[in-house]
Amino acid sequence: MTRSKNMRVIIALIMAAVMMMPAAVVSASTGPATPPPIPLAGPRVNPRAIPHTSVIQNSAALGAGIPAQSLEADVADAGKLQEAPGRGIKQTSTGLGAGLTLYDSPNVCNTFDRFNSYAVPNGKSDLWTDWYAGWAPFAIDNGYYQAKNVTFTMERVVGPGNSYNDTKSADNREENSVKIASNQPYAAGFGSPIIPVPSGYDGGKAMVSVKYLIWDHDQGGKFGGPDGQDYDWASMGIKPGAAGDHAEYVNGYVRGQWSELTHTVDLNGANDIMVLIQAHSPGALNSNIYFDDVKIAFINADGEGKYLMDCTTAEAVK
Repeated sequence: MTRSKNMRVIIALIMAAVMMMPAAVVSASTGPATPPPIPLAGPRVNPRAIPHTSVIQNSAALGAGIPAQSLEADVADAGKLQEAPGRGIKQTSTGLGAGLTLYDSPNVCNTFDRFNSYAVPNGKSDLWTDWYAGWAPFAIDNGYYQAKNVTFTMERVVGPGNSYNDTKSADNREENSVKIASNQPYAAGFGSPIIPVPSGYDGGKAMVSVKYLIWDHDQGGKFGGPDGQDYDWASMGIKPGAAGDHAEYVNGYVRGQWSELTHTVDLNGANDIMVLIQAHSPGALNSNIYFDDVKIAFINADGEGKYLMDCTTAEAVK
């Protein structure tokens, strides 16, 4: 992207709504008590990335201050333990995937597949702050949530699964997903490029979906013993008007298998949108959350829809 387009994306990310959203679909705006997310759109050299450290030992702090969404996530898990000890991804098949493998689906505008679209292979970032094409990482940094302890990486196994390193597949390309992870409290995500609303759709709606998988760490859970601390969750936000301070969110609590977040918002005359895919954990938990296969469709006032074919770099959006 050009310098001016990069600045527009960074400004839009800074204006992203507060990441600790209620469990239901809501409108939310940043408030004075909410620190703005920090865009991590370049090499993180000061401070350097510190993956899997123990800056905050706060497992005992998971009490009165635990977010409502974490409680919802734990309730949604209903006390289920891992499929087998140490197995964070179920080996069962669903309509979306089988174990590690996410099935292909139509109308995807961002697959996170192309190796050369990641920042690291192009020497633009370190291994732990990778970003993909125009999808830039950001994180809350307020002392409790520390951006330096979040990793953003290309994932070559979870998602591709049986297609791992499959550069000779029918579509003649490698397959990847993206991972957001930490073992400390965090709230972080990837923000899309600023996506213009196609002509004739500004009075309509935007429909967005993304596949996600929450590694079922079940921390503290034991077979024949207590339930684990299943407190991390995924979310997706849509901002009608990318530079505004309003977004609508949906949360995802399914653990150990591929699932999907889907939401539709009224554009209310907005000329563009931004999509935020996010991961959250309130404590020192081994949280690993994967995302893949973004779909974006615009629906006009007559109910006619149009899927974007590409929603990666700003130059590719059409």
